[in-house]
Formats: sequence, C-alpha cells, structure tokens
Amino acid sequence: MKKVIKKIILYSFVFGFFLILNSGFKFDPWDSLFQTLFFTLMTLLLISKPVLKRTFIILSVIFFVIMVVFFIFDLINVANFFGSLGFGVLIISGLFYLQRLLKYGHL
Repeated sequence: MKKVIKKIILYSFVFGFFLILNSGFKFDPWDSLFQTLFFTLMTLLLISKPVLKRTFIILSVIFFVIMVVFFIFDLINVANFFGSLGFGVLIISGLFYLQRLLKYGHL
C-alpha cells in the first residue's frame, strides 16, 4: 500500500512540476497538456528504467527531423509542437546523464 501511495505522490509532483513549467496551469491549448503528460510519463519511465536514456535521445532527434519536415512545408504550428517536444525530451533525458558526468569529473 505504501508503494502505491508513493507512486501517486511522485506522479502528482512530477505532473504538477511540468504543468507549471510547460503551460502555467493553462488548459487552453491541447498541445501543452499533451506535452505535459508526455514529459511526466517520460520522466517516470526514466526514473524506473534508466536504461531508456539513449532511446529517448534518439526519439528527440526523430522529433527534430519531423519538425524540420513540417517547417519546410510551411506548417509552423505543427513544427513548433514537435520542436518543443523534441527539445523537452532532449533536456529531460540529458539531465539523467548529469550524474554520470559529475561522477567521472567531466563537469
């Protein structure tokens, strides 16, 4: 029972954190809420399975390529969505590499 409560509290804290950072508690744009949910699930996955760091780095590169394709076809709003998503994924997964960089003295 304690594990379930801890997971609910962790999920609520991470979701609230990304909700403040990403959308400022505004539920108007659907893409902001989707990004908040995606960032929350990604962070919880990286906390429970740190092996997925490289997979999320590759996913961020895929989002950047999709952004470029939509930008070329002059769909700026869609390109902005995928660019923001890719950049967020890159930052979050990069923060999970910070411990290793500090441990080996690279930072």
